[in-house]
Amino acid sequence: MRKNSLVTKSNNLIETPLNLGVVELRIIFVLISTISPNDEEFKPYRFKISDFAKLIGVKNKNVYQQIKDYTYSLMSQPFYVHDNLQVTWLASAEYFPGEGMIEVEFSPKLKPYLLQLKEKFTTYRLQDIIKLKSAYAMRIYELLKQYERIGTRTFTIQRLKELLGVEDQYPVYSDFKKRVIVKAQEEINKHTDIKIDYTEIKSGRKVSEVKFTITSKTPDKKTTLLPNRETAAIAQPNTSQQLSSLLKYEFGLKQPAIQPILAEYSRDYIMENLDKVRQDVLRGKVKDIPAYTMAALKHDYRTPKTGLQAEQERLQEEKSAQKQKAMEAENYYKALSVKVSDYIQQLSAEELQAELSGLKASVKDKDIDIIDEDATDPHRMTGAYFQQFIQKKFFADYTIEVYRGEQVQQTANANN
Repeated sequence: MRKNSLVTKSNNLIETPLNLGVVELRIIFVLISTISPNDEEFKPYRFKISDFAKLIGVKNKNVYQQIKDYTYSLMSQPFYVHDNLQVTWLASAEYFPGEGMIEVEFSPKLKPYLLQLKEKFTTYRLQDIIKLKSAYAMRIYELLKQYERIGTRTFTIQRLKELLGVEDQYPVYSDFKKRVIVKAQEEINKHTDIKIDYTEIKSGRKVSEVKFTITSKTPDKKTTLLPNRETAAIAQPNTSQQLSSLLKYEFGLKQPAIQPILAEYSRDYIMENLDKVRQDVLRGKVKDIPAYTMAALKHDYRTPKTGLQAEQERLQEEKSAQKQKAMEAENYYKALSVKVSDYIQQLSAEELQAELSGLKASVKDKDIDIIDEDATDPHRMTGAYFQQFIQKKFFADYTIEVYRGEQVQQTANANN
């Protein structure tokens, strides 16, 4: 159990609102750092209590009881992931006083969020987050670490409070700013591998959002941490310039070494070897990323693929594309429904009656009863018919292509 171990979490888990104390969060980070990238099941993770207590910052005389209290808390405080999974962090915690040991096991329902992660995850060094003394700083660090490659992230004040578990605290923004945002900024900038700043965004006179800027500190050439793959994948390196930036900023290569690589190897060859470097970093096999990257490219560290593996990858990519397409369609129809509902809510009483008359005329030849009182409730039959009527009449031009354009623009605005 070392401080230079890596913590790798699903972004869905990072985006889950939590209300935990500093020591409880440290316990979670330490436990996650012991998971091997090859683990397919959770194991009982066993530690010397003295080492465990030192790492998580428990210094009281009655260390056993202190740690028991914290692990009990983690087993008795359920939280939600995606609003449909209610789970606790730990399935069990067993103590062996005669041996001076503790054995802890994660709840099995957390497997999809901690084991065999291939996409949408974030990795950071345990030593960067374990030094932080504020639970708010810890949470803000990992929420922003996801966006390190993007460089900015904007939260509404309400959403940030939800993620930090303080929705009902700090009703006055100046208190929230002083005790949470400023304190977290000071700790993160002092102790971690990123530097953050923020800008307040107002609605009228009230601060409604805060926009963080995230800057990577100059990495040591022997660092064993790579930026997380999801944010790195937002801008795929399809050009020589993008690939050059990837080699320079993620893998630490110097410019004189990059140009011969781009001239000698194909993009696919480079990307597949870089992926192998990432995997080996997460397994703890790499001490000097730039040197290891150069060796991988020179000697081709790619794992040879069998015909079956290639076919499995093709099928997986096809399945992933279908899933993404279905998700996009679902989000499009949700956005369309919101637009229609907002339009209906903004109608005056006279306009509402006029549109209802149009709906009645359109279904007069059908056996459909239109109830005026149900028109604004999409869960009622009349409301559903009214939504369809308004959608066809006023939103026929709002196609999925238009929706995609909106998403692109929103991403661009968030990055500016």
